[in-house]
Parts: sequence; structure tokens; C-alpha cells
Amino acid sequence: AGAYESIVLEYKYVWIVCILLINMVVAITDTSHRAVEGADYRYNRSRYLDDAAGKFWDSCEDYITTTVVPWKENATLDPKRQYIFACHPHGIHCTPLGQFHCKGTPFDKRFPGICDNKLSGLAASIVFKLPGVREFFLLLNYIDASRAVVEDALEAHRSLFICTGSGEESLLTKRGEDILVLSRRRGFVRMALMYGCDIVPIFGIGNSDLFATYSWGMDFRMWMQKKLHISIPIFHGRYLTPLPYKVPIQVLVGEPLKVPQPKVRGEKPDDALVDSYLKKYIERVKDMHKQHTTDRKLTIR
Repeated sequence: AGAYESIVLEYKYVWIVCILLINMVVAITDTSHRAVEGADYRYNRSRYLDDAAGKFWDSCEDYITTTVVPWKENATLDPKRQYIFACHPHGIHCTPLGQFHCKGTPFDKRFPGICDNKLSGLAASIVFKLPGVREFFLLLNYIDASRAVVEDALEAHRSLFICTGSGEESLLTKRGEDILVLSRRRGFVRMALMYGCDIVPIFGIGNSDLFATYSWGMDFRMWMQKKLHISIPIFHGRYLTPLPYKVPIQVLVGEPLKVPQPKVRGEKPDDALVDSYLKKYIERVKDMHKQHTTDRKLTIR
């Protein structure tokens, strides 16, 4: 045992380099994040791991109390329909997205049949290039947010959930205020019109308050985000750590914005029609926010 231990210690840097190279090769060559079929929550085959995962999610719910508030008391969502769930705001972490990760969430309990019925999340391509992070997102029901993959998913009659503001919105996070990057985000509306998917607005009241943020070097960081698609927010939580502040979150579920069914499924709609439905959607988000808040400013860029 001593001989083996000495060999491992002597070549420890070689092992580290080899592990990093293997991760790089996998990140570059593997296309699992572009596969649409079966892009659902991967349940653990091990009962021990499944129990541990359940306890982890339960502890998250206990730490940050999440309440799902539908647009009306008897609201329902038809599991047979195809939806695009647009989540706001991004914050440092878009907590409302967690409602769609698996069964048993407050959203799943309120709207049964959605979370386990051909539902996938969209994440930026860069996420699937990061060792560890990539595997975590794949274990959940995420796929690449590139246009080709999104079209494949919608063509396969999958519903999608996405944080529309992406990294730019994350950089703008400010406690006590909700800042959305939405006025130029036509992509999700265009996809909804191309495939006849109703758009459901999801708003996490309190999500922007989970971390303290700073604007140091904002111009440079915003340049990096726009040019390199790399978002670097400066933040901290409790005790100056990444642990979020213990803030309750209300996840507002807005009434679906119904869109017309296209004559040809997948056909690109007119820009005027896209702009019209984006304006309708923004007004719906404003009304939803105003109805449930009294002391929070909403800014839409």
C-alpha cells in the first residue's frame, strides 16, 4: 500500500492534468446537451442517492420558503398542451426555475402533470463546457439553448422553461428592485408563434434579494457578457459567503398568453406579429407584478 501511495503522490500533478484533459475532451466532443429525446429529470437508480437528493431539495425548500401563487384560485394548466414558461427575474440564481426541475415541487403540486410530461429547461451553451456544472445541468432536465436545439425540442412537442434575461439580467441584479431585460428579447416569443405554444409568465418576487450585489467594473463586465457571453456578477450572501440570504419567495404564475396556431408548424412569423405579442407579454408581466407588490420597483429594459 505504501508503494502505491508513493506513486500516486509522486505523480499527483500528472493525475490532475489527466483529469482536466478528460473533462475538456468530454466537454468538447460530447453532445448530450443537444439531444432532445429523453431530456427529462434523471431519477437516481440508487435508492440511497435518490433519498439524499430528496433531502437536499427538501432542505432547500425549508431554507428558502417558496409559495406558488397562480393567477386565480382555481387556475389550471392542461398537461396535454405545449407551453413556454418564461421565468423572471434572473437574479444571481434564477430560483423560480427550480420549480420545474422535478416532481414534488410546490409548482408540481399546484399544477400536476406538467413537470413529468416532456418538459425541458434551456441553458446557455457555456454551461455545458464547465466540468461538474455540466453534469449537474444534464442530471436535471436542461438542454442547450441554441436555436437549432430549441426548434428540435418544440418540434418534438416538448414544453420548455427558460430565464429570458440570461446573463445580462444577472449582472443588473439589485436588492429591493426587479430589473428585467425583456424589451428586446423576441426569441422566445418567435418560437412560441412558430409552434403555437402558449407563453406562461413566471415571476419570483424576492429572487433579487437573495444576494447583495456590487456594480464594480460594470462596464467591463457588461462588455464581456455581450462580446464573450461570459457573465461575472459580484455578490455575496450571508456571512459574506455564497449562501443566499433567507428570504421568502413568491413564485407568481401568470395566466398563459395564448398565441395563434401557425398554418405551417415551424414557419417563421412576421416581425410585426412577434413585436405585437412581445408587447402583450410585457404588459401582462407588468400587471402581474403590480398586482402582487406595493413597495418594489419594476424596471424593464
